[in-house]
Amino acid sequence: MKGMKLNLAAIAVLLGTGAAFATSAKPANVKWRQLSTGAYQQVTGAYTCTGTTNLCTISYPAGQDPNIDDSNPVSQEAGTFH
Repeated sequence: MKGMKLNLAAIAVLLGTGAAFATSAKPANVKWRQLSTGAYQQVTGAYTCTGTTNLCTISYPAGQDPNIDDSNPVSQEAGTFH
C-alpha cells in the first residue's frame, strides 16, 4: 500500500510539471503588411505573395505593434501582397 501511495505521488508530480510547461508556451508571432502610407496592418485570412522584389509580410512577436516599434522582426516574406 505504501508503494502505491508513492507511485501516485510521483505521477501527480509529473502531471503537475507537464501542466506547468504546457501553460508557459510562448505566444505565436503575428503577421503584418506595410501599407503604401508606411503604416502596418495585421494580416488576417488568406493572402498570396507574388514576385520577389517587394516586402509582402513581416512577422513580429505577439504583443509588439510595429506601428509603435518596428524593430527586430522575427521573419519577412518577399513578394507583392494580394
